[in-house]
Amino acid sequence: MTETTRDATTINRELAPHAEKEGTSRSRQKTIPAALSLVVILAGVLRFYGLAWGAPYFHFHIDEHFVFVGAERLRVSMEAAALSAKFFMYGPLPMHLLNGVVWLYEGIKGPLALTVFQDQVTYMVMGRAISAAMGTATVLVIYFVGRRVSSPIGGLLAAALLATSVVHIAESHSFRVDLAMLFFVSLAWLFALRIAEQGRSRDYLWAGVFAGAAIGSKYSAAFILGVVAVAHLVAPGRPRTWNLRGWLAWTARGLSPLVLCAVTFAVINPMALLYYHKFRQDILEQIVNPLTGGSKPIWIAQFSDVQPQLYWFTTNLWWGLGPALEVSGLLGIAWLLWRPSRLAVVAAAFPVIYFLTAGGTTAPMARYALPLAPAFAVAAGAFSGFLLDRPRWRTLAVWSTVVVVGTTAFYALAYMNIYRSPDARLAASSFLSSNVPAGSRILVEPSHGIPPTGSYLQNPNFHGDHVLWGARTERHDYYALYALDAYVYLYSGRASADEKREYIQSRLDLVDFIVMDDFYLQLYQHLPEASHGVVKRYYEDLFSGQLGFDLIRTFKVYPSLFGLTINDDAAELSSRMNDHPRVYIFMRRHPR
Repeated sequence: MTETTRDATTINRELAPHAEKEGTSRSRQKTIPAALSLVVILAGVLRFYGLAWGAPYFHFHIDEHFVFVGAERLRVSMEAAALSAKFFMYGPLPMHLLNGVVWLYEGIKGPLALTVFQDQVTYMVMGRAISAAMGTATVLVIYFVGRRVSSPIGGLLAAALLATSVVHIAESHSFRVDLAMLFFVSLAWLFALRIAEQGRSRDYLWAGVFAGAAIGSKYSAAFILGVVAVAHLVAPGRPRTWNLRGWLAWTARGLSPLVLCAVTFAVINPMALLYYHKFRQDILEQIVNPLTGGSKPIWIAQFSDVQPQLYWFTTNLWWGLGPALEVSGLLGIAWLLWRPSRLAVVAAAFPVIYFLTAGGTTAPMARYALPLAPAFAVAAGAFSGFLLDRPRWRTLAVWSTVVVVGTTAFYALAYMNIYRSPDARLAASSFLSSNVPAGSRILVEPSHGIPPTGSYLQNPNFHGDHVLWGARTERHDYYALYALDAYVYLYSGRASADEKREYIQSRLDLVDFIVMDDFYLQLYQHLPEASHGVVKRYYEDLFSGQLGFDLIRTFKVYPSLFGLTINDDAAELSSRMNDHPRVYIFMRRHPR
């Protein structure tokens, strides 16, 4: 009897840990889907909230406006779209998606008139809603990527970190091509992991289709083909001995994603072939030359005095992800490279290959770090999940995970203040309407951050152009607006220093107010004194009061939460100028 009892006790002790593990596993099976649902809901709220910011003033975000114009031109004809300005600077897939939404809307509500205020708002929100939907869906895809690379916990952490990544949230609030690209790139990445794991033919095909859709959204997505190639190289099924038929079959299978990618791209963007000369011209003039130093337009002057590759880490990732996620992501990528695993190799290949292809640019815009957001989220989530499963490291892992997830989420919630608060340009427009009499003479720069006034404020037109281009341009519409051409005349180098001084003074003599944003002010701060000293001195003298004008109001919105304001003035200029620029209003000290 004692023997039997002792045996039963021993058996129970041996089975207890297994029963505990099974109970934990069943608990996780119930908890993970619920937690993932909450993460996806949070991602959707952060992306869909405030989509109407700045609407319907299209010039606030000029890249977005070109994508909207491309979609509108496509509804006319492929030729009208292809021959429009800068059309091939952007992939057309998001434009096709918007046109599909417009077709459904007009079938129910009637035609959209892009000269009617509310219809223009609706049109902008439609486009941005596509970006928000793509961004939210990407969070779900990244869960499956992270789960495959590590564990369900690692996948959940990856999804949560991407859901609260500021660069991803900000891009989800505009209708550019980046969010569509990232959604399809993430799907291609998921199928690349499946290739590395099982090497099934259908995974190769889907990887190729999604890669083609990604490139049809934005051409820089071509890096994903390198990730798929790495997956093929490490996948099971490679011949171990010399067998011509086997090697030919293996090679054909490896090339199949490339073929499917090319076919998918051709279906999405046949105009690249039909209008190849214009396609090539736009790519060279608008993308290749500015990003490789072949040309130096003023809108990339903020990079004139920085080390481009280091800038990704000191600025773009720092402000786009937050310091904690950046550091955690880098540690996670190093850990993935160290692991002897096919899946880890493919997971690490994503950020490494992207940076090798995109990191060489001389103009590292903030949004170029966007594809690194899911990569860093997956790497950080996988590394945290690994440490959490190790009893020796669990306490440290819990605290580090709380810090990374908590600070990233706080930054995201603070960033929502930008979409919750009145836009600085519209706040400035309201101030001007209330405090500056009609007919007043105002100096403005040719910037998309200038507050709308006159008929453009009351009745904006999708097809109009609010910006005062040209050195001597003026517009009399409620106010008398005079241009100060910091875009071409003062930048190009054709005018001498004396001619620039005379030009600036002649424009100042005309006006009683100066309304400007901080776009050109910051661009010229990075330009050399030798060739741009006159303009740099103009800004210095203006703000010091030496030109006879006093700064009477400044308008600016920062990320803010619970009374804590995050000053992001050090973030890359393009990440601020679209949705939260600074606006200044100066008034002449003594009447003319």
